[in-house]
Parts: sequence; structure tokens; C-alpha cells
Amino acid sequence: MIGVVEAFSDSYAQARQKFLSGCVAANLAVDAHPHPLKGRDGEALAMDVALDGPADAKRLLVVTSACHGVEGYCGSGVQVFALHDAEWRDKARAAGVAVLYVHALNPHGFSHRRRVTQENVDLNRNFVDYTQPLPVNAAYAGLHPLLLPTEWPPSPANQAAIEAWIGQHGITAYQAAISGGQYQFEDGLFFGGKAPTWSNRTFRQVLKTHAQQAQRLAWIDLHTGLGPSGIGERIFACKDDKEAYARANAWWGQASPVTSIYDGSSTSAFLTGLMWGAMYEECP
Repeated sequence: MIGVVEAFSDSYAQARQKFLSGCVAANLAVDAHPHPLKGRDGEALAMDVALDGPADAKRLLVVTSACHGVEGYCGSGVQVFALHDAEWRDKARAAGVAVLYVHALNPHGFSHRRRVTQENVDLNRNFVDYTQPLPVNAAYAGLHPLLLPTEWPPSPANQAAIEAWIGQHGITAYQAAISGGQYQFEDGLFFGGKAPTWSNRTFRQVLKTHAQQAQRLAWIDLHTGLGPSGIGERIFACKDDKEAYARANAWWGQASPVTSIYDGSSTSAFLTGLMWGAMYEECP
């Protein structure tokens, strides 16, 4: 066991080293997927994967970090602490559950302290079918020039236009328009991309290698930033399936409510291109 503070890091390089050291301490092999670019300080980047349990486990829990790059500072710390937590590991084994740790889905964003990938893509909007016409976010299209004005700081007129939009449509619609995902403006906010990113393609390969054998599959993707400070909201992000939602609540033991992007209970708006689609596609 290590201390909570000790599990967290001040840089991507330090976080990766702590994760790799935790795997050594836990006697777990690491399947490293090198990233083609270097990090902020010239360090090597990778999506590192470790399986705690048998390769043919029928019950698998996937725990991922750094989907949104800089949020990996939190997610990595949780993963590192879990690797050193003997009680947690014993309980998983006793329940017949293997745990697949995926450290840094978006290592480039983690290292460079950005939310997006090297392609300026929000990874959690990048899982759409690119063989079909891309979704159109008409509300965002109208806001885009106001959100990225030609002059900085924005003019009073620009701010007044945003406030007028909110006054007409409401703050909930404003959040949905901006954060829901858009595919038309490559320099814009919450851009979902024109094609699958490196992180998308690599994570799918990880699932094919380590998760296709599972008959029961759960996934905890660690994020930060939404909702009240200090509150760990458990957000249901899956198909709009009442049985799956009930199962998620049961897994958490009713310790705290599991919110949903479908019924308005979540701090998050309804989003497009979410990563969970890969689970259904790669692990049918």
C-alpha cells in the first residue's frame, strides 16, 4: 500500500513511471503502445496496458485514464493507487473479475496538459461512424464565431451576443450546443474529428487483444471537471438501456446515485461520438 498523495504525479512522465512501477510491484506485464510523437519535455509517450487476472477471464473490468489528456493527472493517480491496494486486488480476484488498466488513452494531451489529442480532437466525441455523413450541430455553428472571436479578449458586443443567445435558448441548451460535439469546425471546441484518431484506433486494438473473450464487461473511465467541486459523479454512459442502467446502479451498491445523460440527471449534456460505442463494436 502507498499513500494517496504518493499515487499522484506532477507530470505525465512521472505518472507513467509510477504506473509502470506499480505494475512491477503487482507482478503484471505491461503491453505498451508507443505514441508517434514526443511529449512536452521530449519524453516518450505511450498507451500502457496491464491485465490483472487471467487472460481468459469471463468477467472483465476496464479502468481507463486520460481520455481528456490533462484529466489523466487524476485518473492515473487512481490507477496507481489501485495497483498497490492489496485488498482491492484480492476482492476482484475473489469475485472472478480481471481488471484491465489502460493508462493514458490520450498520452499526448496528458503530457501537453491539453484536453484534446494531437489532432485537436476531443477523444470522447471521436467514436462516430466515419463511413456515414457526420452529425451536424447547427446550434454550435451559430455560436462558433462568438466562441472563437477574431479579437482577444472578446469585445463587449461579443459577450453581449453570447448572453443574448443564452437568454433566448437557456443555459442548458448553451451547454448542450457547445459540449455535445461538432464535426464541422476543426479549430473549434469539442471537435469530434474527421477520422478516427490514433487514440481511437489504438484503444480498439487493446479491446480486441484483451477484452473480446469477456462475457461480462464493465468499464470505469476516469474524468474530472464536471459538477460541484469535490463530488465524484458516477455518470452512466452506455446505450440507453434500462437494464444496463439498473445494473450500473447495482454495481455501485447504491452508495451514491448513478446519473444518466439520457434522463437529465447528469451534470453532462447529451453527447455524440462517445467511446462506449467501441465496446459494442469490438466486443460484441
